Amino acid sequence: MPGPNQLPPVPAVGLTLAQPKERVEQALDQAIAKGRNLLSRKADSVQMMEDLKRQNWSWVLETSEMLKSCFSTESVQLYFASNVYFVPSLKANDFERDLDEFPMIVNGRVDRLNGFRKMAAVIPEPPCGDFLAALSHPAIYHSCWRPFELGQHGKAIALAVKEVEDAIRLATSGNIKESGAELVRKAFDAEEGILASPENPPIENEGIADIIAGFFKRYKGIPENAPIAIQQTARIMSLASYIMHTLDSIHIAPKESDEPAPEPYEFEFLKD
Repeated sequence: MPGPNQLPPVPAVGLTLAQPKERVEQALDQAIAKGRNLLSRKADSVQMMEDLKRQNWSWVLETSEMLKSCFSTESVQLYFASNVYFVPSLKANDFERDLDEFPMIVNGRVDRLNGFRKMAAVIPEPPCGDFLAALSHPAIYHSCWRPFELGQHGKAIALAVKEVEDAIRLATSGNIKESGAELVRKAFDAEEGILASPENPPIENEGIADIIAGFFKRYKGIPENAPIAIQQTARIMSLASYIMHTLDSIHIAPKESDEPAPEPYEFEFLKD
């Protein structure tokens, strides 16, 4: 058992946060508090001990799922849920043996969580660094980073394409039934396209539409199990991020209405 100032060993290879650091720290604090609550209750009967063991099992399952969502590698949850090694109790009675061993089992896992909590400040939170943070769009990162880390490159690309298409549909209020490149052409139509920004010259709107339409023509429909190299996948995700940032920068002009603006309502008691 590590001393009070000693961190227990943690699986450091490939250890990266999959959620914002503050959210991970909060989730770890809650899990630690639940584990300590189990330790604060001492069983005075066989039935209470069985109930504590069931609660411990539920805590382990719940915390394992939390760790799976907080870190980009599944080794963290496996490390937490693995057996805790301790000197077995020599008591002959099962209940007395459980009284000796139960605190050591729970304490071992709480110590592991404390190790992750103390290291959270230095565990990388991708995208790392100012350059990658500026390069990667938040929507692309949150939807694509985990499959990318797990080597599911076709899935990462499919999700990136979906994010771009969803962003265009949201910007056009879902008024265009087409998809892919056809959706882009209608959205950037020089006469009626909602995304054809009046602040940009027509050739710039056309250039943006060409890039996005080409992105869809090239990558829409790629199977999730497609064997794509990690370098190519990273470049496609970067292109998707660039497109998302470009869409974010487009200022949509409000539609002009032929109807006159309504006159302000006048309350009778305010009239002279």
